[in-house]
Amino acid sequence: MRKSVALRAYLLAATAAAGGVLVTARAAHASGFGLREGAADWLGTAFAGDEAKAYDASTVWSNPAGMALLDQSEMDSAVSMIAPHIGFTGSATNPQTGGNVSGTDGGNAIAPAATGAVFGVMPLGPNWRLGFSVTSPFGERVSYPGDFVGRYQSLVSSITDVSVGFAVSYKVNQHLSIGGGPDFDYFQARLTQNINVPVLSSLTGQNPNAEIRGNNMGVGYNLGILYQFSDATRIGIDYHSRIRHNISGGQYISVPAIYNQYSPGAVALLKQGQGQATTSITLPDSLGLGIYHQLTPRWAVMGSLQWTDWSLLHSLNVTVPNSSGGTVLAENWRNTWFAGVGTNYQLTNKLMLQAGFAYDESPVTSANRTTRIPDADHYDLGFGAQYQLLPTTRIEFAYGHVFSRGGGINNSAPSAPLTPAGTIAGRYTASDNSVTAGIVMIF
Repeated sequence: MRKSVALRAYLLAATAAAGGVLVTARAAHASGFGLREGAADWLGTAFAGDEAKAYDASTVWSNPAGMALLDQSEMDSAVSMIAPHIGFTGSATNPQTGGNVSGTDGGNAIAPAATGAVFGVMPLGPNWRLGFSVTSPFGERVSYPGDFVGRYQSLVSSITDVSVGFAVSYKVNQHLSIGGGPDFDYFQARLTQNINVPVLSSLTGQNPNAEIRGNNMGVGYNLGILYQFSDATRIGIDYHSRIRHNISGGQYISVPAIYNQYSPGAVALLKQGQGQATTSITLPDSLGLGIYHQLTPRWAVMGSLQWTDWSLLHSLNVTVPNSSGGTVLAENWRNTWFAGVGTNYQLTNKLMLQAGFAYDESPVTSANRTTRIPDADHYDLGFGAQYQLLPTTRIEFAYGHVFSRGGGINNSAPSAPLTPAGTIAGRYTASDNSVTAGIVMIF
């Protein structure tokens, strides 16, 4: 009887862990699980000055007040290929045997992914503009092989987030413009991990797998202010609100067939873990300040400073099947700062070159880093080129690289009596290469 209770308790703890890290996965070119990739112009200057550029339709997202500076209907679309590399070295303890979990370091834990963005602006009158945006501000694809030493902490963490925004801007006078509108955000996640079942895992060399899937639609808003000191100099302030997601979905347990030969009762208990699973997450709000200055007709410089409210992810309450109460999981993220500088240089009448450099602080440290979020402070380096193909058509291309020292990990998954998942300890290294190609069309 005691063993059945322990097994049930561990099942709940393990699957709660899967739900509890529903949004904690490393993403490229942004802290936490954020994505900065969108317009090629952003990547070309390492995301510096986006709040104040206001010279193409992508300003709908980066600062909707900037639409006031666009005099014609315009559409900006882009596709990004993100290819991060995350490597782990270390080991994980196996409390059942008193030794370490056998297996591999997992190779590159981050799968390459593609993402896209579309922005559009249309004049409504002398002082009014209407715009829309479709972006992916958050996302991740973390996947370890089945023999990963940290398989009892996590295997797959797949996050998809799509935001559809609408905004209007108003030109108050020749210096001041304001803008804003709602953002409709769709969030979806799939997470898996192995369950280290007492005796059976060691005896058979096989593990049950817990998977949780969920999704939700949330609503937030974006507000911006743009002030022009002159035709050459402007500053912008942009605020993206927090968005709460009450995530519901299913929890699924896959049990090796051989378990039926040794303990049909254990299989039945494991299967009882299937059913509905719920949790909630508040995506962070952010406040950015940007400046743009045209030094000469050919040369412009820009900069950004951004704060993100990652401390919202302090802890998560997870409700799982067959549980009389919730599970509280501590994350203890910290707020972060981003700072970047960039430049545009008009080499010819048709060709503009770009470059930028930025620092992006991580919301996690070695004290709370997990296998689902092997994030660390990093530096962004961006290069770009824009070519005026036709009077109404411009093509853009940008390349970005992320430099990071990585960070250590010493993390224990939630456990229950007699069935702890163990502790994984070691170090992560990280880097990323991203390319974005886009086209801007004026109508």
